Amino acid sequence: MASMRAIRIQGFGGPEVLKVSSVERPTPKPGQVLVQIKSAGVNPVDTYIRAGTFGPRPFPLGLGGDAAGIVAAVADGEKNIKVGDRVFTCEGPGPLTGTYAEYALVPTRAVFPLPDSLTFSQGAALGIPYLTALRSLIIKAKSKPHETLLVHGASGAVGLAACQVASSWGMKVFGTAGTDDGLQLIKANGAGAVFNHRDKNYVQKLREAVGEHGFDVILEMVANHNLGVDVELAAVDGRIVVIGSHGEAKFEPFHMMGKEVTVAGVMLPHSTDEEWRIIGAELVKGINSGHVRPVIDQEFPLEKAPEAHEAVIQHTGGSKGKIVLTL
Repeated sequence: MASMRAIRIQGFGGPEVLKVSSVERPTPKPGQVLVQIKSAGVNPVDTYIRAGTFGPRPFPLGLGGDAAGIVAAVADGEKNIKVGDRVFTCEGPGPLTGTYAEYALVPTRAVFPLPDSLTFSQGAALGIPYLTALRSLIIKAKSKPHETLLVHGASGAVGLAACQVASSWGMKVFGTAGTDDGLQLIKANGAGAVFNHRDKNYVQKLREAVGEHGFDVILEMVANHNLGVDVELAAVDGRIVVIGSHGEAKFEPFHMMGKEVTVAGVMLPHSTDEEWRIIGAELVKGINSGHVRPVIDQEFPLEKAPEAHEAVIQHTGGSKGKIVLTL
C-alpha cells in the first residue's frame, strides 16, 4: 500500500505532540473524495482538540478540517468531482482523517471548487473561518443589511471574513484589533470604523461612535474578556454571537434583561444540512463576486505544525489573518 506523511497524535498535550509520521494513504469509499493536500488551515479549534478540551477521542488522531489541494481519487459512481480538480474542503472539527497530511479523505458534500484566482493557501483559509462567520451572521444573528455590526477581535481569519461579507451586504461594520497593523488590515477589509482594544478608553470611543442605539449584532472572539462589554454596548434586541473564548466570562445579566439581548454560541459542526447549503451557497457567491478575499498571516511547513499551533494560541492579541501549513 502507498504511504504518506501525516501528523497523527498519540495522546492529548501541548504543541509538542504534533509529530510527522509515515502512515498508509487512505482510499475513498462512496460519498468520499481523496484530496492531495497542498495547504491545510490551522484553526483555534485544532488547538482545543489537541489539548483534550473537547473530551475523549480515538488515537492515533489526525487533526485539521480545512484544506485546499487537488482531487487525487474519487469513489466509483461520483460524477460531479473528477481527478485533477482544484478544490477546497471544510469538515470542521472531527474530520475523517485530518488535513495535516499529504492526502486526506473528505466527504463529497465538503468539497468545493477552488477558482484559479485563489492560491491553495487562500483556499485553505476559506472553510471554517468564512462558514463560521456566515453561520454567525445569517443563522445565529439573522443580520440585516442596514444594521450595525461590531466584530470584537476582527483581525483574525473569522473576523476578517465577517468584515468582508457584512460590508458587502451593506451593514455598518465596526472592528477592533490590538495592533496598528491589525487596525489597517480590518479597515482595508470592510470595517468602516476601527478601534484598538488595547486603548484603555476604547469602550467609551465605541459607545460614542455607535451612538445611543448600540450595536445590533456583535461577533465576539474572546468572550471571557469582552462579554460584559458586549452586553453593555448591544442595542435593544441586540444579538451577540460567541465565536471564541479562553475561560470564564463575567457580566451583569441586568443589561441583557433591560435590552432583551440574546447571547448565542456558534459551532460549525452543529449546522444542519439546510444551514450548510445556505452558508455554502453564500460563500461561493462571495468568492465569485470577489468580496471574499482570504488573508494569509503565516505559512509553516508540515514539520513546523507545533510552531503553527503556538502562533494560533498567541494570536489573541495581534491576529493578522489565517495561519496555514504548506505541503
